Amino acid sequence: MKDNSTAGRVIRGIMENFPEASQGSSLICRRWDYAAMDFTFFDCEEEKSHRLGSVDFGRAFGLLASDKWPRGCTPPPRANTWAVWQDWLGQADAMDFDAFVQLAIFGEVIYG
Repeated sequence: MKDNSTAGRVIRGIMENFPEASQGSSLICRRWDYAAMDFTFFDCEEEKSHRLGSVDFGRAFGLLASDKWPRGCTPPPRANTWAVWQDWLGQADAMDFDAFVQLAIFGEVIYG
């Protein structure tokens, strides 16, 4: 079932853009199923794959407002309304999407 909460919509917004945006990043999306929220990333630094799903992305979403979110990335909004987050998604770029996936995999951003 599709998660229509603000967090669910933001996560889908990030992940619907990530496969194409990941080219040139240290984490490249190799396989994805949008409907199932099932993604496989290849870590070019460690030369290993990571499979992520909704639970992993939900955990990463919770870290957006923490000190784990890098200063060089687009600051996430403090509001919990879809309109504000939708605006943030419009400003976010590949570096932000990559940082989000790193949070989902490692719990922190380790690649600059």
